[in-house]
Amino acid sequence: MPQNKYPPRWINRFLESFCSPHLLEEVQGDLQELYGEWRRKYGERKANWLYFFHAIKFFRPFAIKRKYDTPTNYSLAMLHNYFLTAWRQVQKSKLHTAINIFGLAVGIAACLVIALTVQHEFSYDRHHPEGDRIYRVTTNAKFVDQWFPNGGVPAPAPHAMRDEFTGLDVVAALHIVFSSEVISPTGASLGKQKQIVITEPKYFEVFSSIQWSVGSPERSLSQPYQVVLTDSQAKKYFGDQEAMGKTLTYFDSLDFVVSGIVQDEAHLTDLSFTEYLSFATLWSNQSLAEDYGLEKWQNTNSNSLAFVKLSVSTTAEEIEQQFPALLTKHIDQTEDNPERTFALQPLSDIHFEAEYSMHNQRLAHKPTLYGLMIVALFLLLIASVNFINLETARAILRSREVGVRKVLGSSRRQLIQQFLGETFFITLLAGGLAILVANFGMEYFAESLPPNLSLTELWLGNGWLLFGIIIGAVSLLAGTYPAWVLSAYSPVFALKIQIAKTSGITQKAYLRKALIVFQFAIAQAFILGTLIVGSQLHYLLNKDLGFSEDAVVHFSIPPGWQDTTQRRFLLTNELRELSSISAVSVSGLLPTSAYRSTRTITYQTDTSEIEVQLSIKEADTSFLSVYGIELLAGRNYRFSDTLNELLINETAVKAFGLNSPSEAIGTFIHFNESKKLPIVGVVSDFHDGTLHDKISPIMIGSGILNMGNVNILLASSGEQISGVQRSLTQVEQVLKKFYPAQPFDYQFFDETIASFYETERQTAKLINVATGLAIFISCLGLLGLVSFTTHQRVKEIGIRKVLGATVTQLIALFSREFASLIIISFVIAAPLAWYFAHRWLADFAYRVDVGLFVFVATLASASVLALLTVGIRSWQAALANPVDSLRNE
Repeated sequence: MPQNKYPPRWINRFLESFCSPHLLEEVQGDLQELYGEWRRKYGERKANWLYFFHAIKFFRPFAIKRKYDTPTNYSLAMLHNYFLTAWRQVQKSKLHTAINIFGLAVGIAACLVIALTVQHEFSYDRHHPEGDRIYRVTTNAKFVDQWFPNGGVPAPAPHAMRDEFTGLDVVAALHIVFSSEVISPTGASLGKQKQIVITEPKYFEVFSSIQWSVGSPERSLSQPYQVVLTDSQAKKYFGDQEAMGKTLTYFDSLDFVVSGIVQDEAHLTDLSFTEYLSFATLWSNQSLAEDYGLEKWQNTNSNSLAFVKLSVSTTAEEIEQQFPALLTKHIDQTEDNPERTFALQPLSDIHFEAEYSMHNQRLAHKPTLYGLMIVALFLLLIASVNFINLETARAILRSREVGVRKVLGSSRRQLIQQFLGETFFITLLAGGLAILVANFGMEYFAESLPPNLSLTELWLGNGWLLFGIIIGAVSLLAGTYPAWVLSAYSPVFALKIQIAKTSGITQKAYLRKALIVFQFAIAQAFILGTLIVGSQLHYLLNKDLGFSEDAVVHFSIPPGWQDTTQRRFLLTNELRELSSISAVSVSGLLPTSAYRSTRTITYQTDTSEIEVQLSIKEADTSFLSVYGIELLAGRNYRFSDTLNELLINETAVKAFGLNSPSEAIGTFIHFNESKKLPIVGVVSDFHDGTLHDKISPIMIGSGILNMGNVNILLASSGEQISGVQRSLTQVEQVLKKFYPAQPFDYQFFDETIASFYETERQTAKLINVATGLAIFISCLGLLGLVSFTTHQRVKEIGIRKVLGATVTQLIALFSREFASLIIISFVIAAPLAWYFAHRWLADFAYRVDVGLFVFVATLASASVLALLTVGIRSWQAALANPVDSLRNE
């Protein structure tokens, strides 16, 4: 039985709890030497009792701790000594240090980029004075037992709230203009502008952070046909000329006078408007008033907004309790109106809630941001685990140093400070490298990051504090345990090199294995996530949607309600004459769209009346031809200015309770109280929205009011790029003939569909990168640990080779232990990854099945990467000449 086995740890802890520090090391050293003799003579059981008995004997007044601490002397000489020691350690083990620095640098860089991104997104609209009292009023409307959210309100609602509510300081109404061509005083087009808003002077009372360069809300927006520009927009329109008093034309023919200039918003905001038109214009222009529904309580437009600022003593709940009475008073419940509710949305939530999004608003996804923070934490943990693993493994090489320092008077506290200082030094070097890695990463992922986000934000405001917190946190996270382990060695055992003999069977060896399992569990969870998200994204982009999107190009023209001329039909007729075009259609919405126009209709059967929420597609009669939508029964509808005949899809047939498409032909739906529309045909089901949602009941008919999309099927989908470009050039020439000011902003329909899944694409990219980083850091740490292990076992390798072991056998010897750890980590990672993957996939109505293959592929890829890392280093050690290892002491 070995004599050098440690005595029970609990007895040492008991001794340490009362014994004075200046006696503890000497007492422990003597007792541990005696323990070895007792163990040899009497056996382990009796030796333990004797060790405990002699430890209790030191519970005497002279040996008990005093209640004072010796202050640490942080002299320059001591700090200089610590720095020299750290630098020598760096030079002494270059590979070990390089692995630590690169691992920490990658983890810190990822954390830095993610922290800046999260900080950026959560900074939107946080600068407004009293922003915690500012809310947006939102609407929820119920159609056929389903609630639909809307960020807007009926246009009269803000004015009624101002008169009838208590507890509100300010109510501001505004209308976002979808887009409008702006014409200069000379008659030249200044292009389509999308950051235009019609608003009241009270808007600037709610958002009082907006600074005025010229004018004021009361003078500049109180009269009809006034416009206020931002500094940059005024410079864009008029250059160095004076903008005040100049005339700009909006809505084709309405002249507005520039009556004020406001400063550009210097902070992050979702309310980044560049042109403010006076709300008084709507009251003085009957046509505009009708368009924006100023007196229509039944209409809810997402671009008609209401912002309120609550009184100091008022809560949001108190305001929301007044909404039911407002709705009851102004909306006649006997009319054909959906059930509605109003609610208050805090200003700080506007940037994140997609269901209430405003036009042209760039949203952030809170779950994604929280996921990013978790990824950053895991990457930092993996990098720190590498450091802990390598430092605890190398601790035995520094045991003599610890013993000598303790004999010369160093306390444990001083040793901990020294080792933490060394960790901080290495982390600081890693931090410098991390800045370079982060800068490269931000350039590479520029499309995935918020616009205008750059590393320069690190040097502004509290960016330095953020960087310092990351460096400090990593130093403590990575350095605390190794410092605690190194400083705990008994000088007697350390100087006798007894630590090295027992290191393989101590709890630190088990800790290193646990840390490896932790690292590869995270890496394999990321691999599983990569495979599942990648499979779902491939499915989304390649699933048969029920129509053809190949070689289809679409672009916008003014819709029928805005352009009452027949130009759209002259345009499509001339486009059909082009030999490079197979078919042309003008429509309202595209077959698949992020937006839907819906209506609740009734269908009368022999026994009952069925209410169904139908999605409406308005288009000319060529719509089916362009998109290859199959007609299953009946005929196509005839062209007319308004809906007169309808096609429905298979889902609508089932919703009406019919058994086959042919049964629907010739029946009628009640479009409203006074209008019945015949069903003349049934088309096959196609996806009218993203694959997050199930296929809706759809009706398709002719109606020119909302037609604003031109859809073109090119003659040959296999044409060369140059041929396609020639076709598009011809289309643009025809467009300019009928719409000279309309920009030709075309898009291929398959690209439009792909854009619906941009969030999923970014998620896939995020997980791919996180997986790559996790694997890189984990394999880097594994490489360092294997390098150290082979160095410690170099004589064993030499002896085995002399006794006939082959290189393959030696590699298998080293790989066997790590292979079992990879399997254990997979057992931990698989159920966790499966759980979160199923939660993510639950958001899709149509999704892939998570089969056995992804789990097998994950385990195989992780095993190959880990064993390849182990094998390369083991192979190098196995090829070494055994003579060199056996003759060196």
